[in-house]
Amino acid sequence: MDTIETIHHRRSIRNFKPDEVESGLITQVLEAGRLAPSSTNTQPWKFVVVRSADAREALCEAAYGQKMIRQAPVVVVALGDRKRFRKWLRRSKELVDIGAVSDDVVNKVREVYKDRAKMSGEDPDRKITANCMIAIDHMTLAATSLGLGTCWVMLMKVDEVARLLRLPDSVYPVALMPMGYAIDHPSPRPRYPLDEVAFDEDLEHGWGREE
Repeated sequence: MDTIETIHHRRSIRNFKPDEVESGLITQVLEAGRLAPSSTNTQPWKFVVVRSADAREALCEAAYGQKMIRQAPVVVVALGDRKRFRKWLRRSKELVDIGAVSDDVVNKVREVYKDRAKMSGEDPDRKITANCMIAIDHMTLAATSLGLGTCWVMLMKVDEVARLLRLPDSVYPVALMPMGYAIDHPSPRPRYPLDEVAFDEDLEHGWGREE
């Protein structure tokens, strides 16, 4: 199916068949995440593929007993990588080299980041998490196009998941993505109409709404 059809077809799947997912399909889904865009091309993510029943059971408990974690034959754990994101200034040279930005812009952004780091309450992982979400969404769409079902799961005991996977301090869990063949295809859940979420530049006229 094409991209637009895939977007319309995607659902959050919470009931999975026990059928094994072929390694080749998992690889294609992971590739979609790897190829996702990221801030300054830092690619601050890692993905752990969990397939054993015992590990999925443990993740299920860490996710407050959400049964699809146990039921799905595959769970992809998306991790935020702090070390990789810290290389953003080095990676920004790529943008300078291709003429996308100037050295002056990079230096100004660097000062902004320094100022933000000094602000009380600033979450240093916020931007890493946002980048990881882009990669996860790429994977959900890739999985849908391959006939697989997925579900975003961010409700979890982060420290417990980190302990189960024996993660170093430099990475942290962002989301769990159970994946497999869906038992059913739920009806789409309600969405706001387009003219309530998209507007002309005056912010007064909803996109596509007749005058």
